[in-house]
Amino acid sequence: MMYLVLGVAIGVLMPNQSAINNRLRHAVSTPWVMAAISFLVGTACLLLLTWTTVGTVGLDPGHLSAQPWWIWSGGVFGVIGMTTNVLLLPVIGALYSTVLNLTAQVITTLIIDHFGLFDVDRYPADAWRLLGASIVMLAAVLAVVAGRSRVQADRPAPSRGWYLAGLGIGVCFGLQVAVNGQLTLVLGSAIHSAFVSFLVGTIVLITLVVLTRSPLRLRVPDGETHNPWWMWLGGVLGALYVTGVAFLSPLIGSAVTVVVVQVGLIAGALLVDQFGLLSAPKRAVRPLQVIGLLLMITGVVVMNAPKILA
Repeated sequence: MMYLVLGVAIGVLMPNQSAINNRLRHAVSTPWVMAAISFLVGTACLLLLTWTTVGTVGLDPGHLSAQPWWIWSGGVFGVIGMTTNVLLLPVIGALYSTVLNLTAQVITTLIIDHFGLFDVDRYPADAWRLLGASIVMLAAVLAVVAGRSRVQADRPAPSRGWYLAGLGIGVCFGLQVAVNGQLTLVLGSAIHSAFVSFLVGTIVLITLVVLTRSPLRLRVPDGETHNPWWMWLGGVLGALYVTGVAFLSPLIGSAVTVVVVQVGLIAGALLVDQFGLLSAPKRAVRPLQVIGLLLMITGVVVMNAPKILA
């Protein structure tokens, strides 16, 4: 139960990270620069934490040469998912992006757990897990749909490729959870695993910034007098998220990790909306959104029913 609560707490951080990174995005030239800064800050924090807790940030070539190539790909999956989402949101909107992302994440991790892909411990997709996951996905759709302000009927319909990209984002994040979980077992530390993942992601993003020739300039958005200090902290929250997920995945499985984090994500988003945290506009939480959140919690309980009833 403690691990489930931890997963929810990790998820609660994510809407705050999104709000922080959104503010940073308005102060820099391109989304790629924003993402690179966020990853760089997270990498620096994880470097210090790894050095403090592990005693080194180095890797033993002899030990690690026997590992499969994909063990280092968690950061790449994270970057692909995040950068694709940056492009996707303006096209299909947050509603479809969230629903497609969640659906693909849950299905991907259920498959990974069921077949033991990426050398993870097997968690067969029995009736309890399938029922619980279905409840979570439907409840998340309810919570997200209930919160939309209006349907933009005048917006041209995006091509199907964009919706497939939305599913692809969820697949990437699901793969990242499983891969980083295994890297944690290899390195013996979730913090060290998260550092490696962030370092790989940072290298990829800096390369992307260079290739796109994104200008490196800082500005104060119109209507504001200064940039807040907290806009640099998105990478810190991202580091906490990746570390927490890397810690939980080997313990409770990739699918349950994704599901409990998503419960926290929806709860955190409702808090951000209700109280207008971090300069986000206030939006009153609707009863259907609360019902959706409660149903998501029910789904988590159902997925873990065999352990709870044992």
